[in-house]
Amino acid sequence: MSTAQHSRMITAAARTVLRPLGCVQKGRSRIWLDDQGWWIGVVEFQPSSWGKGSYLNVGACWLWHEKNFLSFDAGYRVESFHEFTSEEQFSAAATLLARRAEQEVLALRERFSSVAHALAWMTANASPTLWNTYHSAVSAGLAGDVERSGSLFAEVIADPHDVAWAVELKQRAAGLLRCLESGGGFEQEIAATIGRTRAALRLPAQQSAARQFEA
Repeated sequence: MSTAQHSRMITAAARTVLRPLGCVQKGRSRIWLDDQGWWIGVVEFQPSSWGKGSYLNVGACWLWHEKNFLSFDAGYRVESFHEFTSEEQFSAAATLLARRAEQEVLALRERFSSVAHALAWMTANASPTLWNTYHSAVSAGLAGDVERSGSLFAEVIADPHDVAWAVELKQRAAGLLRCLESGGGFEQEIAATIGRTRAALRLPAQQSAARQFEA
């Protein structure tokens, strides 16, 4: 089946605007990735089931929890639905969406330029969910705040949720807390997890993980 005209226009606009930033299209999808090593900027020109056009979702996907899918861990919807009504009209809309994506990608790069910056943002902005507590615990440990990281991991472990994903996350937190308390191996374990996640997402392997968490 041929690609719809509005999707081709989105791809063309994204190639013009996002590719020079170093963003890469995920296959032939409407998703573009901004690879920052320990996190991925995700740009999704999301289609709708009820009409031709696109939403725009942009956010950061943390890679320090092993998984084979992309997620919006920080950020999501930045533009409401832009409907295709004509080629002329949607050409301008596609360019607008791509330019907005460019702004958001650059903002994410600045916001999460280091794990310390990520931790500061999570502390000020992230909602108090089990996942966000876990992400804050990891970033605190990588930023060198061992006491805070340990406290946050303990909070994850003590959470009463008993569904399968929560149990798995709590077990993971317990393992990382042991790494922190033993005084060694925490960064190496997170770097190894990131490497496995990158492989599962079919991202290029990193030559060295030793310096990836530095400011």
